Amino acid sequence: MKYLMLTFSLCLCLNLFGQGNDAYLRLTFIKAKEGSNYRENLTQKFARLHQQRIEDGIINGWDLWQVVNSRQTPFSHVIVTLMDISKMDSLYSGVNMQKVFPDMTNNDIETFYENNIASRDIIGDYIITTVKSISKTNSIPDEFMVMNFMKVKEGKFKTYENMEIDLTTAAMPNEKFRTGWTLQKRIDKYGTDLFWNYLTVDWYAKYSDYIKASSMPVVDADKNYQSMMAIRDLRDRAVLRKVISVR
Repeated sequence: MKYLMLTFSLCLCLNLFGQGNDAYLRLTFIKAKEGSNYRENLTQKFARLHQQRIEDGIINGWDLWQVVNSRQTPFSHVIVTLMDISKMDSLYSGVNMQKVFPDMTNNDIETFYENNIASRDIIGDYIITTVKSISKTNSIPDEFMVMNFMKVKEGKFKTYENMEIDLTTAAMPNEKFRTGWTLQKRIDKYGTDLFWNYLTVDWYAKYSDYIKASSMPVVDADKNYQSMMAIRDLRDRAVLRKVISVR
């Protein structure tokens, strides 16, 4: 479990996750329990709840992603809450539940929350922001994303950001499979003991495109990539598929 005492993130374009210095993401990583109806609760009820939060001006958006091959990963779902800095202080504001679920009694709502808590474990809850995004299409973020968790050396953050952006900008025009790329950084906590402090996201239209990209013949890193590897470690990778987006 130590390797997941971490943090996670994602985001790409303005109409999905926000892009700009005043846009932030709250990432909640969930492990759904076997035999539970956790996904159904999220798509059928919590989606309605967060639609009301959007209408009330509390958040800007809410998204659900599911891990591909989740048995190999300590979490099964990622919930993404989009907000801007002006709404940050209202993030934990409540919602009139009777307005959202007029067909449910107070006892029904209480039972729903209890069942939801029993159906999952929360692995982590974090805040991130986007440094840079590159897109090859107008339809991103696509259905699949690959999250690459990086640990960058203290004192080398700006150097790393510049290297990552320059190398990806040069590579993207020749990409056969990726539709986009995003660089993000964790801002809720700092320190040398963090498992990771940066994230890159590779976007794909199809899962098979990710597999094709992963199956390409290997080559040794060139000098530029070796320089970047000297100041950062790729700690882990996860593949996720979009389930629902609420705006």
